[in-house]
Amino acid sequence: MKKVLLGLALFGTIASADFISASVGAGLWQENIDGYAKSGDDIHYMNKKEAETDGNSHTGNLGLSEEVKPYVWAKVIHPIPLIPNVKAEYRQYETSGSGKVVGHLEFFGSDIALAGTADTDVKIDSYDITLFYEVKLFVEVEAGIGVNLLEGETDIVINKVQEDSATWTVPIPYLYGRVETPTIMGFSAEAQGKYIDVDTAHYYDYQGAIKYHLPIPVVDITLSAGYKTQEIYGEDGDNKSLIKFDGAYLEVGARW
Repeated sequence: MKKVLLGLALFGTIASADFISASVGAGLWQENIDGYAKSGDDIHYMNKKEAETDGNSHTGNLGLSEEVKPYVWAKVIHPIPLIPNVKAEYRQYETSGSGKVVGHLEFFGSDIALAGTADTDVKIDSYDITLFYEVKLFVEVEAGIGVNLLEGETDIVINKVQEDSATWTVPIPYLYGRVETPTIMGFSAEAQGKYIDVDTAHYYDYQGAIKYHLPIPVVDITLSAGYKTQEIYGEDGDNKSLIKFDGAYLEVGARW
């Protein structure tokens, strides 16, 4: 980590931003959900209907649905060397569904004995802070570190009778990078990644988009269409969980 911080500091000394700029954006993301929660021999899928009829007594399905949810972000870039720039983002996840479950489930803080039908609701608030440096070459490059704080609530009702709920908080640190091309005929392309991978966990967050810059003076107004995929994996002994969201998004942004 010390080498990473040193490298970022050196990166910052050659950053070519010579002005202060502020950017804001808001959008809608189609959150298609996938993944599983494994507890010992029992495995429950987030959204895999065939797991209910595969004949395996140790597989189940939560039947969580895809949702369209909003997000907002703000970013400030300044010309002071060594001091990083900052980006803040808020993103909302919410999904629910019904499915057949068996055995035992440990999922986002819920430790539940299961049998029958489960009605599940999951709500997550994501508070994301990124510290980064910017350098402008032929393309615009950003690199830094950040943390995504997830605050969630899980509610599961078994057979319309037994109800279990849990709240949880998970901070996820990551490395950050972003590249955007020059604007040509009003269009540019951007790609962004957040990444960490350790022995028992990983976090991948990748997105790419085509941006159209409206011909408006003073303020750079953009319309973006892109695709985002995010994956969180963790294990604790025999318990393993993987949750993945991916889908298209539309965004409007402004920079001045």
